[in-house]
Amino acid sequence: SLRALSTWMVDLVERVAQIVEWSGNPNEIPRVTWLGGLMIPESFLTAIKQIGAQRNNLELDKLVTLTEWSKKEKVDQIENHAKDGAFMSGFFMQGARYDIGQQSIMTSKPKEMYCAMPIVLCRAIVREKDEDGGIFRAPVYKAENRGPTFVFSAQVKSKPHPDQWVLAGVGLIFDIAE
Repeated sequence: SLRALSTWMVDLVERVAQIVEWSGNPNEIPRVTWLGGLMIPESFLTAIKQIGAQRNNLELDKLVTLTEWSKKEKVDQIENHAKDGAFMSGFFMQGARYDIGQQSIMTSKPKEMYCAMPIVLCRAIVREKDEDGGIFRAPVYKAENRGPTFVFSAQVKSKPHPDQWVLAGVGLIFDIAE
């Protein structure tokens, strides 16, 4: 984390609260999981793929994680658990912004470093069904220093050609130093 000690402590308390809530019923994931609040978010994403593989009697290595961004910004707006996959929160976009109305990535507003992303549904799909047209595969990182903190690539719809966002260095980040 690149946070100051005071904000790091607040973040730690929120992480512990998520784990305590989850430990009350360990066989059921929370309605919305704060993915950045997990120490190893990659393992949670792998678990989603494992459940998808078991349900559909598929091989794990033939599945990829699909991200579907909702129009809901707050955790309390999600009323039920996901039927397939898991709802997640805690993503911030750097280098661009996400327009909830158009459900697409757009150019940043002036002086806007980060854009909070809406709740996302992550689920496993067969690799062949993963579409390419009009989709930007945004790299997701644990922290702003990127490189060694890469988690996975999330699909975000894009009206402009996705290469525009690659050249702009757009990425999604869990932990931003505020």
